[in-house]
Amino acid sequence: MRQRVWILAAALFGCAAPAAVAAQVSTVAIPADSAAEAMRALSIDEGRLAVNGRYVRGSHEVAAGDTVRGPLVVVQGNADIRGTVLGDVTAIFGDVTVRDGADVRGGATAWRGRVIVEGGRVRGDLRASPAKVARAEAVPMTRSEALRLTVGWFAMLLTVGFIALVLASRNLDGTARLLEQDFGRAFLVGVAGQLGFLPLLILTIVALCVTVIGILLVPFVLVAAPIAFAGLVTLGWLAMALMLGHALLRGSARDDRAAMIRALVSGVVILMAPWAIAALMQGPSTSAMLVRTAAIGITWAAATAGLGGAILSRAGSGTNRRATPPIQPSNAGWQTPTPVAGIATARRPIPARPGATPK
Repeated sequence: MRQRVWILAAALFGCAAPAAVAAQVSTVAIPADSAAEAMRALSIDEGRLAVNGRYVRGSHEVAAGDTVRGPLVVVQGNADIRGTVLGDVTAIFGDVTVRDGADVRGGATAWRGRVIVEGGRVRGDLRASPAKVARAEAVPMTRSEALRLTVGWFAMLLTVGFIALVLASRNLDGTARLLEQDFGRAFLVGVAGQLGFLPLLILTIVALCVTVIGILLVPFVLVAAPIAFAGLVTLGWLAMALMLGHALLRGSARDDRAAMIRALVSGVVILMAPWAIAALMQGPSTSAMLVRTAAIGITWAAATAGLGGAILSRAGSGTNRRATPPIQPSNAGWQTPTPVAGIATARRPIPARPGATPK
């Protein structure tokens, strides 16, 4: 009797196991005509798919190192891509997830789902229906990419600095001198310039729209004003680097071209050093985030103070009357033993001629 009970229990378990497995594969019943309609809407040819691609019902994973030689269609499940797909990846009533190291040669489409890119590569378009549920995560920058980007900015700023030394060395040096003499005031003026640029541009455009000739000048102002503002910021940042370089290389002559080049290179290295450290610490850690925040703050402070210095010095072509007091002429050469004023006038005596009778 006991043996018959065990046999009956085993039979019942065997009947229930396939139902449990099937329930894990598909929990929601999707009509076949709905899947067919979605495939027709996505222009998927079932005949071509059966020959070149892969058609799967339920969630499917393309493992790392695996290659699907054609399109991949997953119905009523999620497509988890870790390997290579030589065509489009389509999920109908599911999500498409492209993991790190995956390579999808075509596009990624999700019908009633999401498209999620987690470090992989999708060479085609990312589409989802409805579009509001589509989500593509940004690929984080690697350490080598961050270092290359930092080196590229360093080279570009040095090139612009050398051009400024050749074409506008007086303007660059004049802005740097003003920053040395009145850094605090230059910083405040730079903050005011950043906050007031857009309102001033809007007021200028409104004023130009009053007349017909002014309306014709609006496109020119819209192009020239941002370029001029960017030029002032660049000039000020380079002047800041030049000032730091002169402070580091004490005793160097300011009028010597070679000394100015050394000072400029040293200053650019100082201002770009935080970005190089941030590139070396690239990652999601708290310390890396703090270093990136410090680099952004240093760059903003240098650009703001430089902008204020460029505005106060009129792009290095003028002088700061407040910072450079006028030179008083010396009166040492006019000093005499007797006072100039207050001398009594007197007639000089004339000697009498011989034989003249005195009166």
